[in-house]
Amino acid sequence: MESLLRASYTDTFEHAFDEKGRITIPSEWRGGAYEARLFVLPSKEGCIKVYPESWLGRLQTKVGTMAKQEKEAVRNLVGSVQAALIDAQGRILVKEKFRKPAGIEKEAVLVGRLDHFAIYNPAALRAITPQATTLEDVADALGI
Repeated sequence: MESLLRASYTDTFEHAFDEKGRITIPSEWRGGAYEARLFVLPSKEGCIKVYPESWLGRLQTKVGTMAKQEKEAVRNLVGSVQAALIDAQGRILVKEKFRKPAGIEKEAVLVGRLDHFAIYNPAALRAITPQATTLEDVADALGI
């Protein structure tokens, strides 16, 4: 039986890419229940999305039950996914092919999204971020 608790990516961190295209993963998102192998994916939301290896494993398991068109979409997606291993200094390399479309040159903001995190250009994130959401706002919206 799969555990109900997984490492969750929460909080927001400001970091910068180095000249080689590496960015430090927050220490809060490393070690313990967090996975060292990550997958970098393109996003049409103006950011880069980064998922742990287990997420891709769950997707791989579901492929067998998908319709032909869905399988083809997954296969096309994984052809553009970059594997990234957290190095001894806590960094991952993110290829320029992901950074450039997201408008990320050096400065970046890493935003936790529970099962993954997103990397944004700071100005782009400010432009799309609504006012702060409270626990009560979310609980009311979910009816809990």
